[in-house]
Amino acid sequence: MKHYFITGTSRGIGKSLAETLLEDKNNKVTGISRNNTIKHENYNHITTDLSNLDDTESIFFPDIENAEEIVLINNSGVISDIKRIGKLKNKDIINDYNVNIVSPSILTNNFIKKYQSYNNKRTILNVSSGAGRHTIDAWTVYCASKSALDMFSENINLEQSFYKKENRIKIFSVAPGVIDTKMQDKIRETSKDEFSDVEKFVSLKKNNELASPEETAKLLLKIISNSEKIEDVILDVRNLTI
Repeated sequence: MKHYFITGTSRGIGKSLAETLLEDKNNKVTGISRNNTIKHENYNHITTDLSNLDDTESIFFPDIENAEEIVLINNSGVISDIKRIGKLKNKDIINDYNVNIVSPSILTNNFIKKYQSYNNKRTILNVSSGAGRHTIDAWTVYCASKSALDMFSENINLEQSFYKKENRIKIFSVAPGVIDTKMQDKIRETSKDEFSDVEKFVSLKKNNELASPEETAKLLLKIISNSEKIEDVILDVRNLTI
């Protein structure tokens, strides 16, 4: 069996990842999110609010030494309010950092702590963003948190090089492109006074240039399936050559 742990499975990319994987009876999926929207015999759900660090710290990974493959996908991401720094509520800043970088860091730490000594295939895929690789007006916290996720992933990759080859865990930080999700709905509803680039995102929707969660999920899973062939840590699904 292959075991997958995925955050943010209640909707969007996370739900599509889980549903795609569950089409194969050889896959077991554990979803981690506030709401359970999936019913399947091979699906287990952990009800957790990743903005609450006490909840996140309580998540531990089980013994599964006989697994063919073990995967953690840190998919959850949030942008609470699209406003410039100085206009944000401090609680929203804390919330977004907790979901976008602190909780993924804790889950990754627990995953590595549990499975470092295993010698089966183990992969961590962090869903980052192109926003973490360049500046965007009124997205400061989101950009900064996704940039942190990229560097977090790169540094773990360095650390893994000090372990025996059979014990190393592969890690990737992947920008998924611009996806037709609830987050995009929220972005398009922002006023131009608050967000100078809003028309660009309205045009992406109008011109049918947004990728679907389903097709994005398949590209992310393609990275996991081909992980041994990929040397780079920082990836973008729009530039894949596998």
